[in-house]
Order: sequence, then C-alpha cells, then structure tokens
Amino acid sequence: MSKSFALVNGDLQLGTSRGYDIVSGKQKLLQDLRLWFTEQIGTDSILSTYGSGLDGGVINGEVQDSYIGRVVTQSVLGEIRIKTLELIQSYQQMQFTKMQDEALLYDGKNTLDADEVLDGIESIQLVNVGTTILIQVILTTLGGSSLKLTVPLDLG
Repeated sequence: MSKSFALVNGDLQLGTSRGYDIVSGKQKLLQDLRLWFTEQIGTDSILSTYGSGLDGGVINGEVQDSYIGRVVTQSVLGEIRIKTLELIQSYQQMQFTKMQDEALLYDGKNTLDADEVLDGIESIQLVNVGTTILIQVILTTLGGSSLKLTVPLDLG
C-alpha cells in the first residue's frame, strides 16, 4: 500500500497528533487524480506527461492552448472530454508501468493497494455552471470500488 500526505485546498492537512494526515487506497487515488488535473502538463522535468493540458502546457516541446477564457461550446466540451479521458488513461498507464517494475523488484509484488489502482472509467460527464465546467468521472478500482471524482475547471 502506498501513501501520500493528505492535501486540502493544496495545503498539507494537520492530523490530531501534531503530524500530517496520510491518505491511502481510494482516497489516495482520488487525490492523485485531482493533482494530475490541476498541474499544468509539461512542468515536471522528470515526468513530462504528468499533469493536464486543460490549462495549456507543453507536450513534446509543443505549446498547448489553454481552455481558460474560451467560450463554452459543444466543440470545447468535446475537447475537454477527450483531454479528460487522455489524462486518466495516462495515469492508468503510469500505474501499470509502476506495477510491472515493482513486480520485477519485489518478487511479483507491488506497493499499490487494489482500491488504489484505477481499473476503468464508467462515465465522464461535463456540467456547465456559468463559466465553470464540473468534470465528473465515475471510476472503478481493481478492488471493485466505484468512485466519483469531481474536478472544477473555471474557464472565466
């Protein structure tokens, strides 16, 4: 099982014993995906595919246009849906690669909990609320859990 520090609105969450709270399992998966959505793609020098192209960024040296400031049309919503699917598939591929690498290192075992591993996408819905698009994704984990991820994208 892998763990991360718990984040609330981008800040470390203090625990009850003067330490920081930890997330694992389903909560870690949701937190990781939220971070991928909010990080501009191409800003991580080690993992160039980490992050989202929704707010622009750089992919393979090519500058990506941001959706911020765009008028919400069916075409823009379709592009956001595609970017969302690509982001989740990229995250899933990263997990798969990690599990393969760890299986070689740890005699067939890995550090990911079954409810932390993204197994599939049940649905992607985009809800337009003024200048904000709510990206709502229903995911399934390898452990059989169904999770709802909601990420706001403010286009204003």
